[in-house]
Amino acid sequence: MDYAHTFRRMYAAVVDIGLLIVIIATVNLITGGNAFAGPETAPQDLLILLGYLILFTGIRGQTPGKMVAGIIVVDDEGHVPGVAVAIPREMVGRLVASAALGLGLAWISFDPKRQGWHDKIAGTYVVMKPKSDRPERRSEGEFKPGERPARQRPWRSRRKG
Repeated sequence: MDYAHTFRRMYAAVVDIGLLIVIIATVNLITGGNAFAGPETAPQDLLILLGYLILFTGIRGQTPGKMVAGIIVVDDEGHVPGVAVAIPREMVGRLVASAALGLGLAWISFDPKRQGWHDKIAGTYVVMKPKSDRPERRSEGEFKPGERPARQRPWRSRRKG
């Protein structure tokens, strides 16, 4: 397995946090400021946050941040872990990893299999998505006329061969 590097995982986490902030702000705007703060905070507010992590990880093996970063959560056999494994990974594992002053998350940098404590608890690995599943990039010459507009780059001189 090609284990995902720490920085790629951090990139995915930043994207996910940004999306969660947008979700929280939207829900807070819709509820008139009663969501995620204040005396009328409901348990379903927490379910939005946990549901984001659990459902995406359990069903697809990827949160939107992981999709952007090109990484996926798998089990020992290389399959998507499923919701039953995602629940302890995201709820218990992340709590333990974060509560220990972030040491469980920093552990990713030192572990040979790049597992954080939440990965070890659930028996999961975060790996690079196989290249066969990623869209291929086409070179400039592989496009048909009209399929993509030509780029004008006056600062780059073209060599004539």
